[in-house]
Amino acid sequence: MRHFWKDITFFIGLFICTNIPCKALDVYQFVNSRAGAMGDCVSVLPGFANPSGCAFDETRFVSLHYLNRYGIKELSTYAGSFNFPNKYLNVGTYVSRYGFKAYNETLASLNLYRKLSSFLALGVRVNYLNVHYSDTDPNKSLFTADIGVTARPVDKLTLSVLAINPFVVKLKSDSRKMEMPVVLSLGASYEILPVLLMCAEVEKDFSYPVVCKVGMEYMPIPQLCLRAGMYGKPFTPSFGVGLNLSFFTLDLAFSRHPVLGFRSSCDVAFSF
Repeated sequence: MRHFWKDITFFIGLFICTNIPCKALDVYQFVNSRAGAMGDCVSVLPGFANPSGCAFDETRFVSLHYLNRYGIKELSTYAGSFNFPNKYLNVGTYVSRYGFKAYNETLASLNLYRKLSSFLALGVRVNYLNVHYSDTDPNKSLFTADIGVTARPVDKLTLSVLAINPFVVKLKSDSRKMEMPVVLSLGASYEILPVLLMCAEVEKDFSYPVVCKVGMEYMPIPQLCLRAGMYGKPFTPSFGVGLNLSFFTLDLAFSRHPVLGFRSSCDVAFSF
C-alpha cells in the first residue's frame, strides 16, 4: 500500500509537470542553482547547460547538485559534475538521476569546449539518456548532441547561444517515437558595477511558447551573493544566495510556480 501511494503521488506530479508549460531544459536535468536563482538564465551563466559556459573560467572543480521540484521527492534530481580545463581541450562531465525506482531517467554528458579567441568560445556536448519505465518493460536509451557559443565582445558583456538537440533526435518506444525537446536560447549578461550583474535570456522550445527570463546578482561582500530573477510563461519569481569561501562555494535557489508551488536546489562545489 505504501508503494502504491508513492507511485500515485509521482505520476500525479509527472502529469502536472508535463501538462503545464515549465522549463524546457529540465528534461536534461542540468542543475545550476546560481542560474536558478537568477530567473534560470542557464545559457549565459557559467555551468553545464551551455557546453561553452565554463570556457572563460579556468577553475577546476568538482560539484554536487540537488533539485527538488514542488516538494515531491519522486521528482527530484541528484547530480554530480567535474570540470577539467587544460591547454589542449577543456573537458567537463555531468551525471544525473531523476525519478525513483518505478520510473527514472539517468543522464551522462560529456562537454568538450575551447576558446577560439580571446572573446569567443565554442562547446559541444554529447548526452546519453537512459529511461527506466517499469520493472517489466525494457529500458530505452538514446544519444543526443548540443552546441553552445559564448562571446565576450567587450569588457563586462557576455553573449550566449545554446542549441539543445538541434539534430532532432527522438526516443523510440515499441509503439511510437517520443519527441525530445528542441530548444534554442539566446542570452546576455552585463556587469553594471563590480558588485552588480544583470542577465537576460530568451528561450524557445519549439513545442512551447517563448520563455523570457531576467535575473540579477548583487555581491555586498566578496563572500556573499544575493540573487533574484523571474521567468514566464507562467510568471515565476526566483531568488537565492551564494557563499564563496576560498576553494568552497555553496549556492541555494528557490522559485515559485503559481500552480505547482516551490522548487528548490542546492549546489556544493570544490575548486582545485
